[in-house]
Amino acid sequence: MLLYAVAKMVVYVLWCWGGIYFLANKTPRMSTAVGLGAIRWLVGLFFGVIVFFSFPLSSTESAAVTYFAIYTPLRILEWGILLFLIYSWLGDKSRALSISHAVLWIGGGVLVSFLSDLVSPEGLAGRFCVGRCLC
Repeated sequence: MLLYAVAKMVVYVLWCWGGIYFLANKTPRMSTAVGLGAIRWLVGLFFGVIVFFSFPLSSTESAAVTYFAIYTPLRILEWGILLFLIYSWLGDKSRALSISHAVLWIGGGVLVSFLSDLVSPEGLAGRFCVGRCLC
């Protein structure tokens, strides 16, 4: 579980670092990226606990459908929160946020979140981690 938590944090920090550059057109400071990555990790932990108590997995046959149905919209929301933070804290208010950049960055964030689930204990066992993932 520690490997999974660290992997999530590293992926989130790197994606936030890239987001600062991509979205705000600024050279990122690693400390800012680490702060945003930590916020993203904590947001994922918060929502992950809610999913754990709200969606008990009853069937392994429907695990893949349940996994993507729950985590796709949730991760869009989570990365949307980070997009707001990046733009609010770092963006030039006189420069409009590019919708296409925002969609690409959020979509990529959702993808890296799913890929990082592969190193979860469930993912390493070849199962979907519904209710047991850090979002």
